[in-house]
Amino acid sequence: MSASTASASATPVLTLDGVGRRFGALQAVSDVTLHIEPGERRAILGPNGAGKTTLFNTICGDYPPTSGRITFFGTDISHLKPHKRARMGIGRTCQSSTLFSGLTVQENLYLAVRAAKPGRFSLLKAKPGDPDLERVRALAEQVRVDHIMDTRIDAISHGQRRQVEIGMALSGVPRLLMLDEPAAGLSAAERPELVKLMAELPRDLTLILIEHDMDVALANSEKVTVMKDGVVVVESTPDKVADDPMVQAIYLGEGH
Repeated sequence: MSASTASASATPVLTLDGVGRRFGALQAVSDVTLHIEPGERRAILGPNGAGKTTLFNTICGDYPPTSGRITFFGTDISHLKPHKRARMGIGRTCQSSTLFSGLTVQENLYLAVRAAKPGRFSLLKAKPGDPDLERVRALAEQVRVDHIMDTRIDAISHGQRRQVEIGMALSGVPRLLMLDEPAAGLSAAERPELVKLMAELPRDLTLILIEHDMDVALANSEKVTVMKDGVVVVESTPDKVADDPMVQAIYLGEGH
C-alpha cells in the first residue's frame, strides 16, 4: 500500500466539524472544520485576535465548543475534561510559562514524567536507577537541554525554557502534540534551534503548531490553515500560503 493510500484509509487523528466557541456575545471561533491526518505537520496561522489560541484551548479542553464536534481518533472528545484528553494522547504547551522557576531543569522534567503516570501524587524521592529518571534524561537529550539539567529554570534563557516546556509536553508520550506559539518572545538567534528541534520530532507524532511567526510556522508544516476573526480563510500548502494575496493582506498588512 502506498503512503498516500495508507494516509487516505487511516482514521484522522483529529477532526473538527463546524466547531465554534462563544463567550457571551463574542463569537471567538466560528464554524471551523479541520481534518488532521496521522503524522501530519499542521500550522495554524493568523494575526493577533484571529482566534488561534481560543481554537487551541477548545481542542485541548480548557472550555468545550459551544457548537460543532471534536473527535480524536474517531472518539468524540467535545466535552471531555483536559486531563482526560491528555490521558488519551494530546500533549500541549501554553503561551505563558508553566515551569517552576525555583526548580532545576531535571526537576521540572521529572515532575512532568511523574504527572503522566498512575500514582503521580507520590511524594517518594527518586532513587538511583529510577526508570523515571532515565525517561527524564532521554527527554532532556531530545529537546537539547541535557547540558543544563542541574540549572534552575530562572537561570536559563527564554529559548531554553521553551525547549523544556516541549520536553514536558512530550513526557506522556502523546500521539498529538500541540504547540501554542512556541516562538513567542524568542530572539532571532534562538529561533533556528526551535525550528530544528521541531523538525526532528518523531514522524509518528502528529504536530499542530499555532503560531504568529510565519517563518517558524511555514518551516515546520506540510499544510497551513490561516484564520482571521475566528474563521478559517485559507487552507493550503506552505508555499502557496506564503504567496497568497489574501494572506499577505490580512496577515502581513495591506501594504506588503
